[in-house]
Amino acid sequence: MNSFFASVEQQVRPELRGKPVGVAPYTGDSGCIIAASIEAKRQGVKICRINEAKKIIPSMTILEARPALYMLYHKEIRKTIEKFTPYYQAMSIDEFAIHLTPLDQNYNNSIALAQKIKKTIKSDVGDYLNCSVGISSSKFLAKMAAGSQKPDGLVVLNLNQLENFYANLNLTELSGVNFKTEAKLNFVGIKSPLDFYNCNLSYLSETLKHAGKNWYYRLRGYEIDNFVSQTKTMGHSHVLEPELRTRAAAISVLSKLVFKTGYRLRKENFLAGGVYLSIGFLNGQHFGRSVKTADFFSDNTTFWQQVELILKKCFWPGKPIHLAVGAFNLKKNKGEQISIFAEIEKRKRLAIALDQLNDEFGAETVFPASMFQAGDSAPDRIPFGRPRYEIRY
Repeated sequence: MNSFFASVEQQVRPELRGKPVGVAPYTGDSGCIIAASIEAKRQGVKICRINEAKKIIPSMTILEARPALYMLYHKEIRKTIEKFTPYYQAMSIDEFAIHLTPLDQNYNNSIALAQKIKKTIKSDVGDYLNCSVGISSSKFLAKMAAGSQKPDGLVVLNLNQLENFYANLNLTELSGVNFKTEAKLNFVGIKSPLDFYNCNLSYLSETLKHAGKNWYYRLRGYEIDNFVSQTKTMGHSHVLEPELRTRAAAISVLSKLVFKTGYRLRKENFLAGGVYLSIGFLNGQHFGRSVKTADFFSDNTTFWQQVELILKKCFWPGKPIHLAVGAFNLKKNKGEQISIFAEIEKRKRLAIALDQLNDEFGAETVFPASMFQAGDSAPDRIPFGRPRYEIRY
């Protein structure tokens, strides 16, 4: 999807269509734009600080992100894709990969499928929503092809076109190459995507080890990214607002972070085998601990008790400013194992009941009293997963 969050806002607010729009989690000048509308991008605004964007476009409209709204549109786009094929994978909230059947693995049929999906998104989901489609032999090349023509593009990238295709790109335009990776590639003599593509397998394996071997095949259109990585850690962090930089308020926000992390752990059916806590202070000091534990079900009470044991070791040397909490050593809960302790079973059932209520009526409809002081702090950000957010109009 092209400029997805900003385009959704323009879809539901027609008065913003044709105007430069930016979406940010926080709309103050120090906030960061996470999505710029097509009109804003054409004038040079991309991901940047809001104050930087306003220097380029003083009249630019800045909107607070509404994750629930974007998730609703994500679900409608999924429904559209499912009308044409069951063989798809949601890569993120605004990106999908479709695995072509043998029948569709030719030029005309794949083009026809792409055109049908693009047309149906416009007619059934939103007339102001554009998407770019790339067609190639792997998800990586399809993504690169889609990114080469925005907005509203449709590009077929054949393997015999790769040399010319890479010749027109910079290294950081390759999906998966950031500035840090670019520096590593430059260090071993790779200055451009074409250099990267022309390197032989032995050189890449020697200089970049296993990653080099992967890149050799990835750049040539082999499907090597078709695996699911194992989640090992899950958590949340938050920078405290000035009025919440006290010990009592920070503990309340920590309770909220534990509540949110516990929900995710339960929804993905994880047991946790460890807990970590990190607190940064305004004076530059830092407290951080991680503790391995026996595997535990992530009900809110048990999870908080584990965090509280670490919290007791913190001497609070100043005003807290940054919090991070989470669980590690995660493994799938392969079966319902009933505890011999009735209290533990009560906690499990209570946590599941709270999840069901909040899924049905909106996030934090019911929450522990310990979260009360946190208020609207640590809001949900752009989600991926089951929507559980109230939509604010």
